Amino acid sequence: IAKIWYEIKDYSIIELCSKFNENINLYLISYLFRFEVDEISESLVTEFAENLLRLFTILELVDIGYSSSKFKTFLFGLNIKLVDKNVSLSVIKDEINRHINKEWDKKEIEIAAKNYYKNPLVFLNEYIACKESNQKFILPEKYEMEHIMPRSGKNIDQIREDAGIADKEEFLEIVNKLGNKILLEEDINRSIGNSWFRSKIQNSVKEKKGYKDSIFVLAKQILKEFDNQANPIWTVQDIEKRTNAEAKKIIDFIFE
Repeated sequence: IAKIWYEIKDYSIIELCSKFNENINLYLISYLFRFEVDEISESLVTEFAENLLRLFTILELVDIGYSSSKFKTFLFGLNIKLVDKNVSLSVIKDEINRHINKEWDKKEIEIAAKNYYKNPLVFLNEYIACKESNQKFILPEKYEMEHIMPRSGKNIDQIREDAGIADKEEFLEIVNKLGNKILLEEDINRSIGNSWFRSKIQNSVKEKKGYKDSIFVLAKQILKEFDNQANPIWTVQDIEKRTNAEAKKIIDFIFE
């Protein structure tokens, strides 16, 4: 197990899985234990781990915990097949598919994604965006959880007023949605002023002021969408639109 873990610990899919429930590692190792260490590759690990990740993404979105029969009991039963070399990955994938489609309603999970306020799915969003653009998902040594519309810092009262949200709790709900969060190399919130979004679009991450030169795909997408606008602004409507789009991508990933 130690040798397997040493081999896979720096794979991008493992970095992604580490943002979710740590029990995912139990089933990952069970499957990989059927291989010799020199047979294990990043593509092999990724192909299997994505199937586990779909189930643990649901765990992020629902109120029931890992100990529920929908997770722990199912996975314990699946574990018998994971360690059996005679059971193909396609059979395992089909069983996970059947379980997901039997136990959860796609529309309800999509609603949960739209109302999600934590951070693990922000990493998944970046991973999905990397897959769509045929780029490798990489977490650098340093990175930050960037709120496009700031949730704190300089001129936050003015930003909240411009957003048309008087209530502080309502404002925090909006800015913590999936559509307002991306990964970024540096924390830039403290360096921005009144023209906060225009500043982020026009300046470089290297100067800790903006999104330009970022390695992250979602930051590049935001930049591409708004870079040519004379006076780019980021509104509550933009957050809602992007939240809906990101939730749809997560649903497509889960219910493939």
